[in-house]
Amino acid sequence: MMVKVGRILLFVSILFFLFTLCILSDNSIDVEIYGGISNIKMGDYNSYIDASNDNNKSLGITSLIKKIEAGLLPEMNICYYINMPLFTLGLYLKNQFLLIWDASSVVQWGSGKPAQIIEVDFNVLYTGVGARINISNNDFPYLTGFAGIDGGVCYYFWNKMYEEVNQETGENIYKIIKQWSTIIPGMNIETGIQWMLSETIGFGLKVGYRLAKGNVTVKIININGWAGLSESEDNVDYSGFYSGAGLIIKFNPDLRKSGDEKIDKNSNFPGLSLWLYKEAKSFYEEGLYKQAKEKIVEAEKIAGENDMILKLKKQIEKELNIENVEEKIVKLLKQADEYRYKKQFKDARKIYQKVISLDEKNKQAQFYLEEFSLKAKEEFKKANEMMKQEKLKDALENINLAIEYGIGKEGEDLKTEIEESINKKKQKDKLYNDGVEHYRKGEYEDAINKWQQVLKIDPLDKEAQENIEKAFLKIKETNEEENSEVRKNLIDAKKFYNIGDFNTALEKCEYVLRLSPDNIECQKIVEEIKKIQEQNKVEIIRKR
Repeated sequence: MMVKVGRILLFVSILFFLFTLCILSDNSIDVEIYGGISNIKMGDYNSYIDASNDNNKSLGITSLIKKIEAGLLPEMNICYYINMPLFTLGLYLKNQFLLIWDASSVVQWGSGKPAQIIEVDFNVLYTGVGARINISNNDFPYLTGFAGIDGGVCYYFWNKMYEEVNQETGENIYKIIKQWSTIIPGMNIETGIQWMLSETIGFGLKVGYRLAKGNVTVKIININGWAGLSESEDNVDYSGFYSGAGLIIKFNPDLRKSGDEKIDKNSNFPGLSLWLYKEAKSFYEEGLYKQAKEKIVEAEKIAGENDMILKLKKQIEKELNIENVEEKIVKLLKQADEYRYKKQFKDARKIYQKVISLDEKNKQAQFYLEEFSLKAKEEFKKANEMMKQEKLKDALENINLAIEYGIGKEGEDLKTEIEESINKKKQKDKLYNDGVEHYRKGEYEDAINKWQQVLKIDPLDKEAQENIEKAFLKIKETNEEENSEVRKNLIDAKKFYNIGDFNTALEKCEYVLRLSPDNIECQKIVEEIKKIQEQNKVEIIRKR
């Protein structure tokens, strides 16, 4: 039932925002993409972990099981703003994904064998609708302060916990999987600031508190040895403070100007003239005054006389009169050279390209663009060679430089391949070194397992292959030594049994059975000795 309610709430929210977009196009819509961190209470789960740690401590286990206390918080909001006389009212749809930091744990007995293993997935999604009040200055670029509240549902239908508990000998006590189908009410209270760098792009910072808790049914699946309940109830608590930073993308923005200037909706084609105005302003801010002049003239033809358009037009004309094309090119070349001296080739290339857009025959810009192109190909070639020689760090340095020079998509693809190879090598080296540690401790089967994983990653790893052979020889030698001990002690047990020294015979047999529990000869000797010992306990009364 709660799942259906959550889906209906999400569907209605999307319809609401689409509806307001269509009928209130004079206002604006923002898409906000945030990333942040959050602390989490987690209720009963952390209490269970505390109790487990106390119990482990009483057994002499010093390592601790991790509690769930924090997580990453990616978020996407769709906000619709309605302009009021003194403030802006924002209605928004919030979607948060709370990614729990690694809380899986392995605690070990003093012998190094695992005592308790816990693997968890307690991620959760939150969807809600809310309202906020924005107060900002009218001069662009503008800084906005806001405070908001929203309510919705926290849900995730794949929460689970794997738990394994073992004795000190390594024998398993039980293995279980707990499954949660989490869906609980939630709400957020938050405040923050947003700084619009342009009419469409800005950045935001915010802090808030999330309240989300409730009881959830937990199904318990027995894998081995569990004798408890198959179903219980758990109090989940995702409440906590959070903070984040993000990117703001504004659609259909309300242009904020001194005196609340904006293109009159009664003008001819207000939407088109507003778009042209925005294009002109964007060119103006980039210093492309000729392009800005073309756009603002088109906007003026469509909208007619408008104070906002006329003001920008005067600013553009003023800049055109002050700075001619030759002066601009000299300024750009100087800026490009500075970037080049600092080895910021990507930035330098962009400036040289801008120079070419103003003067296609500019020799200085042409020379360096061609040089960058040759350097990019040269570094790309070096990166490929280093890759073949498995000099991955050198390859990464070369490909980064090639990308800086402007190699394009093929460079990005090779960089991805190199980074994947580096990660694979790190993984392979870790497994190999883990195998060495096991081998040194005499844990030959564990060592073989690690080196076999190395061969799955790199079947041609000769050292791993040779080490596996050495480990198998060690296992064989160990088995041969044990067999020799079994034979020797079995002979001794028979000898002592035959001469009536049952205690010594019993000790020898017990030693044999520790090495070879299925030894039939020793089992029979032990049975015979026990029968004789039982008979000797019976009091014998003789006749007169």
